[in-house]
Amino acid sequence: MRTLVLFLLAMLSSAQLAHAQEREWILDAADEDAFLVFGVPETDDVGVSFWCKIGSGKVKLFFPEGSASLTPNTQSEFTVTIAGKDHHFKGTTSANDMTGATSIETELPVDDPVFASFQSADRFAAHIGDHSTTYPLVDAGLDNLLRLCRTK
Repeated sequence: MRTLVLFLLAMLSSAQLAHAQEREWILDAADEDAFLVFGVPETDDVGVSFWCKIGSGKVKLFFPEGSASLTPNTQSEFTVTIAGKDHHFKGTTSANDMTGATSIETELPVDDPVFASFQSADRFAAHIGDHSTTYPLVDAGLDNLLRLCRTK
């Protein structure tokens, strides 16, 4: 009986540790694509991702939980605020079956001025539909992703 109680306590303890895991920036590059993801490692938990086809000269910004108020499969406007300055974008929406929200994605040239703003800030906020979220940029390593995305 004591072994069972210790086992259950250990399981409860490990479940709390897994739940307490925080999101972090992760850079991953494969044969053709590179991803900079703000999420929990080795899970499906993603807050935002920047990704590209390596050498394409373009970067995509993807927000998996854009807003439940958006209509899937449309073009929608959203705003990113960096250091008090608003940057307006138009993105393509899609239904996110995992969260019930509507995701949004936009593509920008790698030399778009917004990337310089990202690199000089410590955080940014995304305002998508009726949903706003702030993301940290400390230790994001966006420059490493941009290097991979630049046209060769």
